[in-house]
Parts: sequence; C-alpha cells; structure tokens
Amino acid sequence: MSGWVAGAVVVGSIYSANKASSAATAAADTQVAAAEKSGDVSLEIADKQIAAQKEALALQLAADKENVDKQITLQQTTLEKTLKAQADAAAAGQAAAAAALSQQIAAQKAALDAQLDLQRELFNKQVENLSSFKQAGEVGQAKMMDLLGLSGNTKAPGYGSAATAFKVEGFDPNTLFQQFNAKEMEEDPGYAFRLAEGQKAIERSTAAKGGLQSGAALKAAARYGQEMGSQEYQNAFNRFQANKAFQAQEYGNAFNRFTTERANMLAPLQALTASGQASAAGQAAAAGSLSAASSQALQGYGAGQAAAYGNYGATASDIAARTGAGASAALGNYGAGMSNTYAGSTAARQSAYGGFGSNLSNIYGTQGSNTINAITSAANASAAGRIGSANAITQGVNTMIGAGISGYNAYNQNQLLNKYLMKG
Repeated sequence: MSGWVAGAVVVGSIYSANKASSAATAAADTQVAAAEKSGDVSLEIADKQIAAQKEALALQLAADKENVDKQITLQQTTLEKTLKAQADAAAAGQAAAAAALSQQIAAQKAALDAQLDLQRELFNKQVENLSSFKQAGEVGQAKMMDLLGLSGNTKAPGYGSAATAFKVEGFDPNTLFQQFNAKEMEEDPGYAFRLAEGQKAIERSTAAKGGLQSGAALKAAARYGQEMGSQEYQNAFNRFQANKAFQAQEYGNAFNRFTTERANMLAPLQALTASGQASAAGQAAAAGSLSAASSQALQGYGAGQAAAYGNYGATASDIAARTGAGASAALGNYGAGMSNTYAGSTAARQSAYGGFGSNLSNIYGTQGSNTINAITSAANASAAGRIGSANAITQGVNTMIGAGISGYNAYNQNQLLNKYLMKG
C-alpha cells in the first residue's frame, strides 16, 4: 500500500513538474515573441524616421539648390545688365567722340578749303596782273632771239643782224698796230714829193750843164737825199702817227655808232624781256607765296587733324579704360557673389548632411539600443522560461526523489514489518 502511494506521489510529481515546465516555457516564448515584436516595431519606426530624414534632407537640398539657382540667375542677370549698361554707355561715348571728331575734321576741312581758295584767288589775280608784262617780255625775247640769230626762224626780218661783227669796209683794224718803218717813210706822200722835187732840181741842173755831173754835184745830190731823209723822217713819223690816230678815231667812232645802233635796236627788246623776266619772277614769287601759304594751311590742317584724332584716341582710351574697370568690377562682384553663394550653399549642405548624419546616428543608436533591449528581453525571457522549466522539473524530480525515497523507505519498512510479522 505504501508503495502504491509512493508511486502515485512520484507520478504526480512528474506530472506537476511537466506542467510547470511547460507553463514556464510558454511564458518565456510569449515574452520572446513580445520582445521580437517590439524589435520589429522599433525597426519599422527607425525605417520611417530614416525615410523622413532622407525626405527632409532631400527637401533641404532642393530648397538650397533652388535658392542657389535663383541667386546665380539673379547675379547673372545683374552682371548682364551691368555689362550691357556699360557697353551701351561706352558705345554712346564712342559715338559722341566720333561725331565730335567728324565735326572737327569737317570744320578744319572747310577752313582749309577757304584758305586755299583765297590763296588761289590772290595768286590768279597776281598772275592776271603780270600776264601782259610776261607776254610782252616773251614777244621781245622772241624778236631779240631772231635779231641775234638764235631762234632758228631764219626767215624772220633782220634775222641775225644784231649778231654781225663790227667792221669797216676796206680797212683792216690790225694796221693800227703797225710800227713806223722805212717803208712807211718812203711811202709818206710829203717825203716822196719833196724828194722828187729835189731830184728834179738836180736833174735840171745837170741837164743845163750838158748832162755832166761833177763830183761835187754828186756829193751835193747825195747829201741832199740824206738831209731830206733826216729832215722828213720826223715829219713823216708825225704824219704817220697823226694818220693812225685819225684812223683809230674814225674806227672808234664807227664802232660807237655800230654799238649804239645795235644797242638802240636791242634795248627796247631787252627792256621788254626784262619786264617779262620781272613778271615771271613776280609770278614765281606769287606761286611761292601760294605754295608757302598752302603748305602752312595744310600743316595747320594736319596739326588740327592730329590733335582731333589725339583727343578722340584719348577719349576712346578713357572710355575703354572705364568700361574695362567697370566690367572688371562687375565680374569681380559677380565672382564674389558666386563664391559667397556657393560657400553658403556648401555650408547649408554640410549642415544638412551633418544634421542628417546626426539624426541617422541617433536613430540607429536608438534602434540599436531598442534592438539590443528587445534581444536582451527575449533572451532574458527565454532564459527565465528555461530556468523556470528547469526549476519546475528539478522540483518535480526532487519531489519524485523524495517520494521515491519515502516510498522506498516505507517499502523497506513494510518488508521488514512483513518479515518480522511472518516470523512471528
């Protein structure tokens, strides 16, 4: 009886232990499922938070890009308007400078034309006033060339007449340079006459004496001839000199008449030629004055044009310099604005990405913590369930062991009792 009771007790203990173990396992499984569900929910929330963060980041980046695009468009528009305004101002300045240059050149050209016209008018008037003298001089020169035999117009009246050499027909001027000699003395008419008369007297005396000449008579005749020659030599020389002087005088008078006539013939023509030369010189002087005045006017015109172009170049250079400086400043401002825009955009993007990263870090940190907590809870629940099941089994085993031991003891007691009873 006691064995049965002990067996029943063991069986009941085992059943109770199994029930307790199953309850502990079920409770642990429920906790594990709840922990896993909590982890899934935490993960879902984290995914939604990440999606929201990505959307927020995308919106921030889009807003930043839109802002950057607007700023860039505004800066580009401002730059284009600034450059266009500067180009328009430069074009207007260039046009004004070009118009001023054209007006200056036109005014200088008009002044030059007026000066040249006045100089030509004065020159033409001077030429007109001198032209008659020039024509007369040309006529006189032509006639004088005919008379001198230099024109080639051999049929002209008196052609070459002013170029004939002076001469006296039948007289050789070289005889004026002959020296007095014996021949000249013998040819002297006075000497010849007196000598002939003396010879005649001697001859008559001789004839009277029957043609006989005594020695004394011959000596007288010889002495007479000598004396006559001595006496008449000086007289003949004086007559020779007087005759040469007379011939020279007459020759000179003839030469003077010749030169006077030729001078009288050429002088009017020379005067006409001189007036023509003076007229030509006057015309040349007028032409020189015209040339000098025209040259001076042209130099003034060139200097004025050079100054006008210099002013135009300086103005154009100043306009170009100002335009370049304005464009440089505008481009510098544009570059600085672009740099600031991109710098601001970069800072905003860095801040957005930094916030996004920080939020992701927080989300992933929270998610990791929640996941770890859920896993830990599930593990703890599973461990607690297993421990509870083990405790229940252990308790059942202990109960069963205790019951077994009690039953065994009772059995042994019963056996001993029965043994002792049977012995009795």
